[in-house]
Amino acid sequence: QKAAPPPPPEKVASARKEASTGTPQLQKTGFYVAMARHSGMRIPPRNGQRHSVFIIEDDKALTELVGEVLAKAGFLTRFARNRTEINAEFNKAPLPDIVLLDVSLPDADGFQILERIRGNPKIKAMPVIMMTGKSAVTDVARGLSLGADGYVTKPFKISGLVRAVNTVLG
Repeated sequence: QKAAPPPPPEKVASARKEASTGTPQLQKTGFYVAMARHSGMRIPPRNGQRHSVFIIEDDKALTELVGEVLAKAGFLTRFARNRTEINAEFNKAPLPDIVLLDVSLPDADGFQILERIRGNPKIKAMPVIMMTGKSAVTDVARGLSLGADGYVTKPFKISGLVRAVNTVLG
């Protein structure tokens, strides 16, 4: 599958503006969420019962912590640490309802993975929250302009991450 076409200049400009105005929110709440795509619309669980969260993160301790907290919050969790595991998970049914995506992976770049998701007709509408240590306005703007539904910076408050997932899912 190919990557989505680059975002139009006006979307990049809008994302850059949104990213810079969101910086105080990021500092105050520990996360930053763009509500552009899912405002007012609840996303039903694909399996009909519980939402499934696909966590793409290479830090084992962080993955376990996030997985445990999300499971206690009522979510099903799936995990991948590298490109091979990511591809395998996207080929398993049912698809996840939302993706938490790290930017820095050992063999992949999260922004490129986001582009591939947005370029794949089967999963392009799937909500994606970037979960990363990259908190510069340019990084946030890049994630949002490529179609991320949220942006959570590390270190983050676990409650903020759960809130971000619930917000994006409606």
